[in-house]
Amino acid sequence: MTSIPLALYLLVAVTPVIQLVSGGSHAIPTFLHRYDENGEMVDAQNLAAFNVHKNRTFAGKHVTTFRSGQLNVSVDSIVSGDNITVSWLDIATPAVSDWIGVYCPGSSTESDYLDYVWANSSSTWKAGSGTFTSKLFNMRDDYEFRYYQTIHGKYHAAAVSPRVAVKEHEPCGGRLALGNELDTMVLAWTTDTDKDILVQYSLGMSFDEFTEVPAGEISARTYSAKDMCGAPATKVSATTFRDPGFQIFANMRNLTLNTTYHYQFGIRGSQLQSGYFRTPMAPGVAKSARFITFGDFGVHYHPQNWDQPGAPLVGEMLAEAVQTSRVDAVVHFGDLSYAVGHGYIWDQWNWLIAKSARFVPYMVGVGNHEYDHTGKPPGETDVSGTPGIGFHPTWGNLGDDSEGECGVPTYYRFKMPSEHNSGNSVFWYSFDLHLVRLIMMSSEHDYSPGTVQYKWLEGVLASTDREALPWVIITLHRPMYANTTDAKGDNIVANNMRALFEDLLVKYRVNVMFSGHYHCYMRSCPVINGECQAPGTAPVHIVAGSAGANLLYDAKFPAKWTVFSGLKFGYVVFEANHTNLHAEWITQDIGQSDKQVTDSVDVPLWKD
Repeated sequence: MTSIPLALYLLVAVTPVIQLVSGGSHAIPTFLHRYDENGEMVDAQNLAAFNVHKNRTFAGKHVTTFRSGQLNVSVDSIVSGDNITVSWLDIATPAVSDWIGVYCPGSSTESDYLDYVWANSSSTWKAGSGTFTSKLFNMRDDYEFRYYQTIHGKYHAAAVSPRVAVKEHEPCGGRLALGNELDTMVLAWTTDTDKDILVQYSLGMSFDEFTEVPAGEISARTYSAKDMCGAPATKVSATTFRDPGFQIFANMRNLTLNTTYHYQFGIRGSQLQSGYFRTPMAPGVAKSARFITFGDFGVHYHPQNWDQPGAPLVGEMLAEAVQTSRVDAVVHFGDLSYAVGHGYIWDQWNWLIAKSARFVPYMVGVGNHEYDHTGKPPGETDVSGTPGIGFHPTWGNLGDDSEGECGVPTYYRFKMPSEHNSGNSVFWYSFDLHLVRLIMMSSEHDYSPGTVQYKWLEGVLASTDREALPWVIITLHRPMYANTTDAKGDNIVANNMRALFEDLLVKYRVNVMFSGHYHCYMRSCPVINGECQAPGTAPVHIVAGSAGANLLYDAKFPAKWTVFSGLKFGYVVFEANHTNLHAEWITQDIGQSDKQVTDSVDVPLWKD
């Protein structure tokens, strides 16, 4: 077994200081996921490109002097994810500068539009008519569309649509998580009220007999712009911070193990949403464990082709997998929605994952785009309990990649089993499921020897009963081993990560470490200290960051530890029995229906 000298990869001192270098910035889809004339996604963060009104003022919504046409909508109300067609006709003197604004709420001021569409994107615009179709999401406010023309140097509303209502009390984005006890499942969702919450579960779909979750096992919470750590997350507007509604949590306790339950949830007297799940097996009963793992998801899609680029494709792959095959848990290790201060993204992403998260525990951790911030002043702590600006070592590139969110939406939208083994909410925790102890770390918090997270990690590793839990899996967002030439700063972070706690992985015989951050797939040999080892004598590292965000980091430098790498959308499935762990990278090409096993590996137990 190779020992690891602590200083080998420590490139500079590890004293935490203010470090404003970003670990990476990615384009944020506009609400309608618009693309420009060059086929590039319009970036909602690029205000110079997004703000259509930058060179004009508005005459005022109620100025009707130049009303000339009609603006119609195909429906008068929606539930989250519904399509709507907006059409206009009889517009006088149409021009290339005409545009249709999307407003939510419908009462928003003229300049506070959620998104817009150029009228000339419709082939019939010169005739003063046209259409576009898009998805709308329940963000607990109604919608209105307005057709604007430039007249005498100001924008005038030539036509205004009827309001489009959203379903009142709709239970949106249902998501399950494992509880702190093996016989507990936690259900969460988003809605517009914290009153009259109803959750029922049953052994059958008919609900002839059911158990109702008592009020004492139900909680609700929300958050405000003041909870955030900086702009744009602290700015209240249609496109940045918007009221997130209430996040509801219900504990379904004392469940029978290895049993399928059906459940329904929502507001008493309103339409309920439904789902089902299977409880874990008792310790010692399970013969195997099966997980889906990935990082770097998001909501990126093309409005004319729902399968592009990656997030909806992987979302449908996940939904099919959890509803047609055994999956004990989905594990998503950071870079969840990529909202970075744009609240509408959270509603879109929660809708997308609900297709799978209503049927299987969806376990999350934080990445740089959920947490990294520079916004808390000295003397204050963020929601993770970290003081000031968080973790910014001199050797790192941990900047403000959450754009001021500093973990707040993730913390308030999810509850993980952190009381098990004394973890820290969504930031670091562990759970035992069948033959596996899975440890979720935070690569965005300090993991240096002697820190809270380091001592917690060693305690969890040391306390693992390897007879009952022969497999120990660590997941976190940033990888310990990667070899891309496109992110030199991230490679330095990986080097220092190895110097600071790779010795724990060896000492306590960690089998596999999963990570993301790089929007690609990479798999190492069994490796210690950068040197390949014999199977069963070192951890295998798998980067699975290809779950939907734009694929990146194809350029590699030679690294003897790299066995396989690829650039496709997909996720990793691993199944572990008493003697072997088999992992497969499942991918699917855009526009194709067939899935492929693009890479696979068998990991044996550690040798004594």
